[in-house]
Parts: sequence; C-alpha cells; structure tokens
Amino acid sequence: MNLQNEPTGAGPPEFRFIADEHLGRLAKYLRLCGFDTIFADSLTDRRIIEISLHEHRIILSRDKELMSNKKVKGGFRILSESPVRQLSEVINNYGLREHFKPFSRCTKCNGLLENVQEDEIAGQLPQRTRDFFSDFRRCSSCGKIYWEGSHYDRMKKFISSL
Repeated sequence: MNLQNEPTGAGPPEFRFIADEHLGRLAKYLRLCGFDTIFADSLTDRRIIEISLHEHRIILSRDKELMSNKKVKGGFRILSESPVRQLSEVINNYGLREHFKPFSRCTKCNGLLENVQEDEIAGQLPQRTRDFFSDFRRCSSCGKIYWEGSHYDRMKKFISSL
C-alpha cells in the first residue's frame, strides 16, 4: 500500500518515514536529502506500526510480513538490496525530487541542523578544520557538527545524481 502524507496546511506535503532495521543506509540517505526519517533498528514490527500510525509516518521495509499487516496504513515495500537503488525506489514512488532539502537533517540522529557560530564550537573542532572552514551547522538533537569539507562535495554530487 502506498501513502503520500497529506499536507497539514498550505504548501507541499511533508514526507515522514520510518525505516525498519534492515534499511539503515537508506534512512541515512533520506536524511541527507532532508526527509524526516526514523531508523527503527531495534523495534518490533508492532512498535513500528504504532509509531507509523501515531506520527503519520510511511513505513519503509523489505519485510513482506510487516508490509502485509492489515494495520499498516501507509507503507512501501523496498525491493532492492542496494541502498542507492532503495533510495531511487522511494524517490520515484513518492515523487520526492522536488521536495529535497539537502543538508537540513543530521544523518546520524535525524535532528534538524542549525547554523552555529565558530566561536561557540571552536573547542570541538580540529585545528585544521578551524583553519580552512568558517561556516558550521550543528544538530539540534545530538550536537554533531557539520561543515563543507571534501565530503560535502561528494554528497552534493551524490544528491545531484539522483
């Protein structure tokens, strides 16, 4: 069953996902693209369904049994074993390309990223990072710090390739 989350007001729909324990890399990629994605790495199928219903999240899973549960109201069964292909499946199924908000979520915990001044985090940065970069973002949930290093260019190319 496929479900596109309904918009809560004016503007585009909000796509919120919960990915089961076998889709950790897919969850990271969806977060990189800016989609609110819970990674249910240690949750039972029952709990995943409960969260999905309570938080209006689309369940992503490769598990036939979970996806055929009559309580699942919104879900998409992933067919590919390749995380990049899995991402393409989700993007194509829900028409997500126009909804990308790259680098707005923490790939580690799903928290929102906020701009932060260098002087607030200087003690947490390697010296070479402080020497070469001045724009930083911090996760509002876990505190992880992000900057536009060499990995940033690779991630931009990855997102553009989608």
